[in-house]
Amino acid sequence: MSAYAGIKEVTPARKQAGETQWLTPGKYTLEIAAVRDGVSNRGMGQPYFAVDFEVLAEIDSEYEIGDTVTWMTKRGKFENYFLQDVQNFICAATKSPASQVDQSVVETCVGEDQPLVGEKLRANVFTVAKDKNGETKEFTEVEFKPLRD
Repeated sequence: MSAYAGIKEVTPARKQAGETQWLTPGKYTLEIAAVRDGVSNRGMGQPYFAVDFEVLAEIDSEYEIGDTVTWMTKRGKFENYFLQDVQNFICAATKSPASQVDQSVVETCVGEDQPLVGEKLRANVFTVAKDKNGETKEFTEVEFKPLRD
């Protein structure tokens, strides 16, 4: 009998290549690795805005220093939440007031030049319970803050 018999019945304990690790509750210091947007190929093809980070420090999270994690927001039926999420991230990453964040700024941030790569910021990730149609659902919220120099 082979030493590898039964390998198909186990679940990998580590992240597989191509598998996304989403930001989960905890407090982080993060370095931006990539900022991107696109249209989801699942469901209704919603536009999304996503950021990949390297974890520089963490408190009470499931990740370790050096891990790559992703945060994403989708433009669904609640368009304002999507736009607020993007604006909040851009404000923190660029240390700019909301009045200076417009469509062209966001398009520059997701463009080929990737001007935000290497920027560092803090993230407080937590869950919030909200009632929707008599049903309580949990949502993950992220507060991004600029890292003080």
